[in-house]
Amino acid sequence: MNSRLRIISAILFKEFKDLKKNINLLVIYFLPVLFTLTFTYLVPDMPRGFAINSGLLFLVVMMGMYVPSMLIAEEKEKKTLEVLLLSPAGAADIFIGKGLLTFISILIVSFFLVLIAGLEGSTLFIIFLATALISIFSIFVGMTVGLLSPDQRSTGTIGLPIYMLLILVPQLSTMSGQRIMNVLAALMPTTYYFHIQEKAIAQALNPGDVMPEMGVIVFSIFIVFFALVLLYRKKGI
Repeated sequence: MNSRLRIISAILFKEFKDLKKNINLLVIYFLPVLFTLTFTYLVPDMPRGFAINSGLLFLVVMMGMYVPSMLIAEEKEKKTLEVLLLSPAGAADIFIGKGLLTFISILIVSFFLVLIAGLEGSTLFIIFLATALISIFSIFVGMTVGLLSPDQRSTGTIGLPIYMLLILVPQLSTMSGQRIMNVLAALMPTTYYFHIQEKAIAQALNPGDVMPEMGVIVFSIFIVFFALVLLYRKKGI
């Protein structure tokens, strides 16, 4: 167990060093903060909670999916995955190390976003819990895109339609009210994450008040995890 923890820690440290050199990924980290600051302080008469809702949704989808897909595709493109797999690290260790980097990064950036929005108390706890859960879903989706992509450029081609659906549909469904949009939104776990944010900001809640939405997100995590495992067994890294 200790040796495996050392391997995962080493992979996590390696990913952190590589991340600091990747301008494209660093921009993705900065954009949610920029959006939230812009909507909060520079755009007048925004609906209450819109800035933090949009910023967090962009954060968990774009960072949660784009970063791990790029990290995996970059390793494949540079042929460094073979080196990792020939080391004591197994495929599970590689996935955990890359996923942890993204997960920790999301929590750190989300902390800055909630500071900007001035959230506190039960609202802060519920949104943080929901953010942690939806981040796991997003990371698994990003890893799936990374396995499907032969190189870094392909991650955008394959992943961008998925990312846009998960970001735009929850917001458009609340504005359009059309039946087809509502049906599509019901299939997106990010819709339930968006609803949790809206509820938590509108009124003081207990975690039990958003259990149905949390349950859908947890169910989505299991679905995409099994899809990732099946894809890996069929396609490998």
